Amino acid sequence: MSWYKVDLFPLSLDLSPLLVQLQQKGILYRVTEEPRGQCLWLSNESQAGQLRGFIQEHGLEGIAPVSMAEASSNAASLQGGEQFMTRKLFEFQQALGRYPVTLGAILLGVLGALLVHYDHELTWVSWLTFQPIQLMGSRLGLASVTAGLELGQYWRLITPIFLHFGVFHILFNAMWVWEFGRRIEVGLGSLQLTGLILLIGVISNFAQYIWGGPSLFGGLSGVLYGLLGFLWIYNYFKPRPVFTLQPGIIGFMLVWVVLGMTGAVDFFMDGSIANAAHVGGLIAGMMCAAIAGIWTADKKDGT
Repeated sequence: MSWYKVDLFPLSLDLSPLLVQLQQKGILYRVTEEPRGQCLWLSNESQAGQLRGFIQEHGLEGIAPVSMAEASSNAASLQGGEQFMTRKLFEFQQALGRYPVTLGAILLGVLGALLVHYDHELTWVSWLTFQPIQLMGSRLGLASVTAGLELGQYWRLITPIFLHFGVFHILFNAMWVWEFGRRIEVGLGSLQLTGLILLIGVISNFAQYIWGGPSLFGGLSGVLYGLLGFLWIYNYFKPRPVFTLQPGIIGFMLVWVVLGMTGAVDFFMDGSIANAAHVGGLIAGMMCAAIAGIWTADKKDGT
C-alpha cells in the first residue's frame, strides 16, 4: 500500500480531533514521528491532496473539534469492525518497521515477565540471571557472577534486563522504554539504540550487583533510566524536537528514583526495587550522551 504525505506538524500539537474525524469518514491514515515533527499520511492520494490544501488554506483551526461523546461512540463502533483492525494492523507494521529495537526490547521484557510468573522452580529463569542461582527447597542459592563467566555464560551480563517481577514492573518499564527508546531510534538509528541498550544494560546490572551483592534482580528500569539520561544530555549538544523531553518528565523520573530508595514502590512489586541499577543506568546514559556529543562536535570542527 502507498502512503501520501499530508503535512508535518509540531510534536507538541494534539492531532486527535483531526484523526477522530478521519476515522469517522473511513479514511485510512498513519502518523509517523520525524526528526522535525509528526507527519500525517493518508492511503488515498486524492484525499491527501484535498486535506493538505484545506489545512494550508484554513489551518487546523478550520477543522471543527469532535465532542468527547462522539469520539467515544465512534471508537466503540470501530473496535468491532474490520476497518479498525486493518488500520491497527497497518499501524503496528509501520511501528515495527520504524522502531524494531524498541519494540523488540519491550517484547523480550514481556516474555521475561511471563517466564518469571510461570517458572516457579526457576529452572529457566536461572539461565538468565546475573549469576547462577538454584532453588534449594525454600531457600535460594546464589553463586558469584564470576562463576557464570568462568563457564562461558557471558549472556548473563545482559539478560537480567528482560526479567520482570509483576505486572506493574513490566508495564511501567515498557511504557517508558517506548517513550525514550523510539525517540533515540528515530533520531539516531536502530544500531545506535541497540548499542546503548547493551552498554547501559551491562553497566546497570553490574551496578546493582556491586551495590547489593548476589541476588535475584532484573528489569528494563536501568536501561530506561539510561535512555532518559542520554536524551537529557544529548539534547544539549544536538537540540532537536525528537530528543527534547518535558522538564516534568525528567522531574517525575528523578522523584521516582527517590521514592524507590525509600521502599515506597516495593508494595507494587514482587520484591524490592533495584535502585543501584536505576542510578547506574542514568549515569551511564548521561556519560554516553556527553561522549557522543563531544565526539560529534569535535568531528564537525575538524571537517
